[in-house]
Amino acid sequence: MNRTVFNLLLLLAASLFLLSSCSRRGTPANTDTGTASTASATASPSATDTAGTVSTTASPSTAGQPASQPSSQPPSSSAATKSGWWVRINPGATTAEVVTFQIGTSKIQREEWRVWRAGEPAEFDVPEKYIQVPRLYVRGNVSPIGKLATLCMMYKTRGVEHMSFDDDDAETKSQAEIDIKCR
Repeated sequence: MNRTVFNLLLLLAASLFLLSSCSRRGTPANTDTGTASTASATASPSATDTAGTVSTTASPSTAGQPASQPSSQPPSSSAATKSGWWVRINPGATTAEVVTFQIGTSKIQREEWRVWRAGEPAEFDVPEKYIQVPRLYVRGNVSPIGKLATLCMMYKTRGVEHMSFDDDDAETKSQAEIDIKCR
């Protein structure tokens, strides 16, 4: 009986620790404003360096979770440089409050990237290590589900892929592709 009580108390303490850790990520000091981040629709921003690029910390993967977990990110107001891959959200057509992103070179080689919230800058570069990759994988999830996100994957001055979704969507595109819906 004592062992069961002890295990329940330990589980409760771990739950409270995780809950408090998650709730701190939504505070204004850690909000995501346009350069890197996230893991979930409730916002888990990634760290950025002074150049505005993403750095994530690898942690052991658990069942159903990506291998890298983001950490906190300071606010940043840097605009997209548009020197390679970047994303432009259409705020007029986007009704979702939050769009979370994963990024990589393929569905298998991906990581948590950032959270975009309504009211933040609508154009932002991808992390530095993906700026010039020949093929880019981007996955977006909206919150709340049922609300719409409309965005374009861009490469320099060219629209590569128009994405519009009310749950989640993912695309892998090459630099040479063109989508006329993204001008």
